[in-house]
Amino acid sequence: MQSATGDEPFRQGKFIVRSARRWTPGVHALLAALHRHGFDVAPFPGGYDDAWERVTYLPGDTGDLDDRTDMRSERALRSAASLLRRYHDCSALFAEGLAAAYAWQLPARSPCETICHGDFAPYNIVLNDGEVTGIIDFEAAHPGSRSWDLAYAIYRWAPLSSGIAIEGLDRLADQINRARIFVDAYGLPLAERPSLPDIIVERLQALFTFMEHEAARGIERYRRNLQDGHDRIYREDIAYVAKWSVEIVAGLTR
Repeated sequence: MQSATGDEPFRQGKFIVRSARRWTPGVHALLAALHRHGFDVAPFPGGYDDAWERVTYLPGDTGDLDDRTDMRSERALRSAASLLRRYHDCSALFAEGLAAAYAWQLPARSPCETICHGDFAPYNIVLNDGEVTGIIDFEAAHPGSRSWDLAYAIYRWAPLSSGIAIEGLDRLADQINRARIFVDAYGLPLAERPSLPDIIVERLQALFTFMEHEAARGIERYRRNLQDGHDRIYREDIAYVAKWSVEIVAGLTR
């Protein structure tokens, strides 16, 4: 791809190029710090100006649970959780300094344990030979707790949603099993698991509140999201997670 359409990033040689935003300096500082600390499975920052930012392209396959069977595999699930843990451990080393020094797209959360990726979903990783080998799109990065980031990742990877029509992912029991695999591979202590359904609900509520706020400010992307019913999907999933929270906790802690 040679040129951008709207807000969509595009590839230019070894770089991914996208419009620069007020949070771009923080994202680039985060990426640079990750590489300084040996985390080389995220894009390397290639610089930015008033109009554009550039980060290196990570080779591999991309997609989502509904369009790639290899993205739905247990190998992908486990490697994704392990990589998120590595990312959290690394960014925790410098989170407080970055949190204070830069603006972020999403509001900072307390406690500041790490720099959350903010959207650790199947569509924001790269696969090589069926294993998750890289993380992309750090635009939603923001300071927060590990559990805040982990809860959204579980929601997307299990996925804990009532609207899934994919065999093997459409039953609550299957979703809970995948959530359990994810938290096991992440290494989340049993004592911290019972709070996850409530955090997922809070995270989704914060997400659609953010969307509504941005749409009210005239941001076209979020106006379209609301027009397409994204907030309705999140509200339905909030009700779904809340309804089955006892069963989810039991599955995560058994």
